[in-house]
Amino acid sequence: MSFKRAANYLWQRNPITRVLYARADRGLKIIALSLIVVLLTALPYGITSSFGWAVSARTELAWLFAVGAAVAHVGFVVGLSLLIYDRLWRR
Repeated sequence: MSFKRAANYLWQRNPITRVLYARADRGLKIIALSLIVVLLTALPYGITSSFGWAVSARTELAWLFAVGAAVAHVGFVVGLSLLIYDRLWRR
């Protein structure tokens, strides 16, 4: 498999690309991207906690998760508002 073909394969099966090019409402896309953000920010803290590594940066990882969760909540509210707007006023 050539490099160009492998890169294209990875690009097409990327979860973010699949969300962006999905045939869904824009509110659902924003909610899905917010879920991806919170999962990506929780991943480092979850890995260090599950394996019991004594990481001195665990506090920073908790802050990273907290900021990611806050951003995801804002994205969820925006996505929900767009869904409501599209369903009620934009027909």
